[in-house]
Amino acid sequence: MSNLKCIPVLRVTQLDTNELDESILLTLKQSLNQDIFKYVQLNFCQKYFTEIFAAVKFLLWYYSYNKRSQTIGQSLLNWSYLENNKSNRIKKLIHCFIYCFDEIFIEKFPILIHKILSSLAKIQNQQSSNEELVNRRVERIKNFFSLFFRSVSFLHYLQFLFDGKFLRLWERILGLKPSYSREQFVKSYNHAISEREELWQTYFSLFKLIDSLVNFNKVLSRVAKFRAKNSAIQDEFSINICALCEHSPTMAHRSIDYEKIETCKHIFCYLCIKRALMDHQNKFECPICKKIIFDIELYNLNQD
Repeated sequence: MSNLKCIPVLRVTQLDTNELDESILLTLKQSLNQDIFKYVQLNFCQKYFTEIFAAVKFLLWYYSYNKRSQTIGQSLLNWSYLENNKSNRIKKLIHCFIYCFDEIFIEKFPILIHKILSSLAKIQNQQSSNEELVNRRVERIKNFFSLFFRSVSFLHYLQFLFDGKFLRLWERILGLKPSYSREQFVKSYNHAISEREELWQTYFSLFKLIDSLVNFNKVLSRVAKFRAKNSAIQDEFSINICALCEHSPTMAHRSIDYEKIETCKHIFCYLCIKRALMDHQNKFECPICKKIIFDIELYNLNQD
C-alpha cells in the first residue's frame, strides 16, 4: 500500500475492529477449553495452555495478517495498515511477537526477573534465606512495570481520542498508519428510523427498570388474595354461578360432603368439576374457598 493515498480510518471503526479481533480470540479460547481440552488430562491443559493458545494465535496471525496484511477484524471493516515495503518484514515479525506471545511474556516475565535476582544473590554470596527478599523485589518490579505500562497506555488512549491515528501503543511505535482500502462515500441516514429505534430502546429500558424494582410474584399473590376475599364476601350472591367457568351451571354438582360445616359450599357445572377432578386425581382444590373436593353429587338449584 506504499503507493496508495492514506485514507484515515474513523475512530469508531478502529474500536470496532479491536472488539472483533478480541471476540475472535475469546471464542477460540472458549472452544479450546470446552470442545477440545475436555478430552485431554486436566493437568496437561493447565500447565501448557498458554503455549498451546500462543500456537493457535500464531496460526491465526499467519493466515490473516502475514498473508493479507490484515487482521480478520480489519478485513471485515475494509481497512489495513499503510506500510513501507522496506520495513514491512521487520514490522510483521514484531507484530507477530506482540500478537501471539504477549501472554507468554506476561506470564514468564516475573519468573525471568526472579532467576536474574537469584543469580545476582548467588554471585554476591548471599544466603539462601533471602528468598523472601528476592520475591518481594520481583513483586515490586512487576508492579512498577505494570503501573508504568498502564499509565502510558492510558495517556496513549487519550492521544488516540484526540488525533484518531493509532489505537494501540505498538502501532504508534512501529508507525503502522491505519488506512481504508478504498475511498469511502458519505452514506445517507434516515433519522426517522433512528428515532423509532431510540423510542423502542427507551421503552425496553423502562420495562427492565420496572421489572427490577417490582416483585410481580408478590403483586399477583396480593391480587389473588384480594379476589378470594371479595369472592368470600359475595359468596351468598354467587350460589347460582359455577365457581370454575363463572356461568350459570349446567347439570349443577357440588361436593359430596356439602352438608358438613368445613367443606366447599360452591357449585359447579358437571363437565367443569369432573374434568378438574380427573386432572387432579380426585383431589381438587376449590379456586375460591381453597377447600378440597374428593367427590361430587348432583345438586338441585331449586331446592333452596
